[in-house]
Parts: sequence; structure tokens; C-alpha cells
Amino acid sequence: MLQKMREQKDSLFIAILFGIIIIVFVFMFGLPGANSCASKQQSDMGRAGSHNITSDLTRSMIYRHYDDNVFSSVNYASTARQVAYGIGVVYLLADEARKAGLRVSDDELTYYIKDWEAGNPDVFQLGFMQHNKFDRRSYENGLSRIMISSRDYENYKREELLARRYLTMMASSIHVSEESLWQDYKQANTEANIEIVKLTPDDVSATLVPVTADEILAYVTDHADDVKVYYDGHLGEFTTPAKAKIQQIRIQKDMSMLTNPGLKTVKTYQASQRFAIARAQIMENGADFEAAFADYDESLSKDNKGVYDLRPVSSYSFAIQDALKDKKVGDVITAEESDVFVIAKVLEQADQVVTPLEEAKFGIAAKLLEDGRVKAKTEEVAARIIELVKSGKSMQEALDEALYTGVADAAPVAVATDSDDADSADAADDSAESAADDAAADDAAADDAVAAVPVVLPADRIKAKLLESVGTATTTITGVGTDDNFARDVRNAASGTLLEKPYLVGANTVIARVVTQNEPKREFFDLQKKVMLEKAISEKSLQLVGDPSNVINLTGPYGLWVQQKIEQAIQHKQFSLNEDYFSREARKRAAKANEQQ
Repeated sequence: MLQKMREQKDSLFIAILFGIIIIVFVFMFGLPGANSCASKQQSDMGRAGSHNITSDLTRSMIYRHYDDNVFSSVNYASTARQVAYGIGVVYLLADEARKAGLRVSDDELTYYIKDWEAGNPDVFQLGFMQHNKFDRRSYENGLSRIMISSRDYENYKREELLARRYLTMMASSIHVSEESLWQDYKQANTEANIEIVKLTPDDVSATLVPVTADEILAYVTDHADDVKVYYDGHLGEFTTPAKAKIQQIRIQKDMSMLTNPGLKTVKTYQASQRFAIARAQIMENGADFEAAFADYDESLSKDNKGVYDLRPVSSYSFAIQDALKDKKVGDVITAEESDVFVIAKVLEQADQVVTPLEEAKFGIAAKLLEDGRVKAKTEEVAARIIELVKSGKSMQEALDEALYTGVADAAPVAVATDSDDADSADAADDSAESAADDAAADDAAADDAVAAVPVVLPADRIKAKLLESVGTATTTITGVGTDDNFARDVRNAASGTLLEKPYLVGANTVIARVVTQNEPKREFFDLQKKVMLEKAISEKSLQLVGDPSNVINLTGPYGLWVQQKIEQAIQHKQFSLNEDYFSREARKRAAKANEQQ
């Protein structure tokens, strides 16, 4: 009847009839009150463009994509908010599709709904496709179970299909040039021959004279704060952990592991029963522990009779560590591990010992002094190598001159010199005591001379290395290590280029010269570019558009383009959620959960 009334809306009779109906409704029910409008407005969970995100639709989509357990969950509010947000995103994209001129016919919508049910099953199955045929009654019944009318469901699915088409259109607009693919291919497959000098802290330290006792004492006095900071930050270096030596009786939980039972093990008993028997004999009846080991231990190997050497308590299982707390030599403990029950006797203990700062400070000072000297010398040598190579020297020549100048290649030998005749005559008259003093002074002078000249044998000196066919596509270069900046600069350098700065790669300092860059051949790229193009477009589409199923299934995350649309809509107040509703729902359910606890 209403349809006929719409078709005849110009009829005077119909106009009069409408007026009578309105008057009767007002007389019987009154005008719609403000409360009824507010109630409807409060039931909305948000807005997206011209669309209401209603609680009814949100509830139906939760049924469709999740299950009804969500409604009783303490996390319902967060799930409902996610679903409502996802519905809003679908609406926004559908509106963008309309602006782009996209439309969905009734036939296309029908096919989409049928196809979605057949090929993209949601958690809740409407079940209206029977033997690949549409069944109207099953369709209506399925929709009623998720509490949505066919009109509302179809209206939403139309928006969903529009959103999907918009995402497809956006993805189809993505272009990847052949030149960019070639550059990517070239970068991934270029190899380089590089010549390097790698300075390790030990190599540099070997060229320095040892620090003296006076230097250490002065450092302790002048840098007491630095010494204290190092001590506090490396306390483990100055701590000897607590240790324990124990003898264990182990009872196997897994019957298949009971291959070496004790003399009195009752193999038909459960592990907990066998454990209880052994424990009672030792802890209640006072049985000798070694005798009990022979009677009840089920270890796979009994060669050491269950005795473990004195070792850090931390090396035992957590269960044994807990049981050892506050125990002393002679005590018996029990513990349960994942595969065995344990009864153990403490045979020996050693408390944790921390070396006090007063005793450790000189060693710390020596280390800090040495580290500082090595760092300064390394920086000096690296800069000098680069300077010498620029002046035309080879990497090896530059290395030898910068690092080993002033360093002996063999231990110096003290050579005695002849005195003049007068000195010899005087020496003959010297007493034996004076001769001994002179000899001691000569020895001391010789020692000082040796200490002043570091010695590095030729076999121990480092060499410049040529690394051939080194891949430059990753941040790890074989023979050097992992460093983003170093790998990038090697990759970007032309053949014959000296990298003009040193690189700290791990603990080592690296100076490098790119000898040649070996780029891949274009014909190899041509054989692979089709596959590369498909992969590149797919990856770029995923980045910019996102996975369309994440949009359709109301989950996210969304691609960069889609996220930009969302942020713009929020900024222009075209997309908002009723946050008060979700906050109230979260508080209510949290309070209920607390009451139940």
C-alpha cells in the first residue's frame, strides 16, 4: 500500500489521507519527544561522512566476523570499537569511490554477496547457498540470526563492494618504472673488490709501551670518579659468585627413562611414590645419603655417584637454586624439575665474594688508561694512513709507516762497550761493591731502553687485505663486519676511490679503498624484470593501499593512502566515534569482572 501511495503522491485524495493518518498518530502517541531522539542518537557509535555507525550494525558485524562470546568478554569494548572503526573506514572509502564515479548495480551486488558467501566464509555462516544455489528462506533466517535486516545488510554490502573497488582502482594506478627496477637490481647484485686495513685494539696496543705504576697511581688520584663509575657499571667483573657442591639422587618422571633404577626402586610405582619413599628414608629415617643413592637413584649414568663439582649456584636449575637458599653444608634439599624429582645433600659451599673498590681500583685505572691510549693512537694512525694513501702510497706502505714507525721488529740486545785505558785503570782499583752497583745501574738503564721501544715481530704485524667480490647489497661485508654507513659508502663509491674517513665496525677501525665495482649485466636483468615488476607492484600496493581483506574484515592496519584518507576525515570532523560509549562499556565490564573475582 505504501508503495502505491508513493506512486500516487500527487493525488489530492492521498494528500488528505496522509493528513488524517498523521493527525491520528499524533492524537494517539503524541509528538516524538526529545528523549526518543537522544536515545537514537546515543545508540549510534559514530559517524563517517553521511553515514551513521549504528550499534545494530556494529553488533551484526561482530556476529559475522567474530562469535557471540565477544559479547560476554571483558574486552568487548575494545573489540566493538575496532569493528565500529572498521565500518567507518568502509564508509569513507565507499564515499571516495562515488566521488571517483564508481557505482554498483543490483546484479553486481547480488553476485558479490553470493560470491562472498561461497569463497570468503566469515566466522558466522549465513548458509544461504545450497548446492551453489541461492535460497531466500535460508538468507532471511541467517540474517535474522545476526540481528540485521536484508535491507540494512545489502546496503552495507554495497558500501563494502564500493570500498573494495576503490582499493582495486588505487592499486591499479601504482606504477613502477623499469629504470627503478634496474637500479634496485643493480644495487642488489653489485659486488666490489676492496682493499682494507683493519686496526684491532690488540694490534694497536702492541705498539704502545706499557703504562707505568706511577701513571696508574696518578690516574687513580686524578680520575677517582671515572674509576668508581666503571666499578659500579661492571660489578660482575669483580664478583665471584656463590658456589655449591652437591650430591643428587634423581627420580625419573618418565617411565621410559627408568633404564638405570636403584637397588630398591619399585618400578611399578609412579614417580611421585618412588620419590616419597626415598625422601622419607633420608629425611625422616636418617638413612645414609651414599647408601640411599645406591638404593634409589635413577640417573641414566651413575659414574660420579650424583656428585657435582663445586660450581656457581646459578648453573643449577631454578628449582635447585631456590632450594639451596639459606642452606648449609650437610643439609638435604628436595626439588622438582621438569623431568625428575631431586633429593640432594650439600657437600661444600662458597659464599659470593665481591672485590672491594679499594682493591680493584688500580686494575681499573690501568685498563682505562690503556683504553684511552689505544683509542687516541688508533685515531691518529687511521688519519695518517688516509693522508699517506692520498699522497700516493700503497695501503701497505701507509700502514707500515703510520703504525710501526718507532716500533722494533726484534728485542734489542744490550752491547758492552770498551772503556778507555784510564777508565780501565780506575775500574781495576774500584772495590767489588762499586762494580756491583755499576752493573745494577747498567741493567736498569738497559731495561728502560727496552721498555721505551715497543717490539712487534714481523710475523705479528697486520697486513692490508684485498677482499674480492664482496657483496654490497647488505649491511654486512664479509671480512669486515656489519655497519650501515660503511656498506653504503662502499656501495656508492666509484672504482679506485679511497673512502676518506675511518669506520668503527664493532671494536675495530677500518680504512678502505674501493678497487673496482663489478656491476651485473643488463641482459641478466632483462630475464627477470617481469617477475620483479609484479613483485615490486605487489609490495608497493601493500604499502600504499594495504591488504583489502583487512579493510573488508574491519581489522586494519591500513595502507599509507588509506590511512591518509582516515586522518583527513578525522581532521575535518567527517569521521568520529562515540568514545563515551566505549569508555562506559569498558568500565562496566571491568567492574563486573572485579566483582566476580
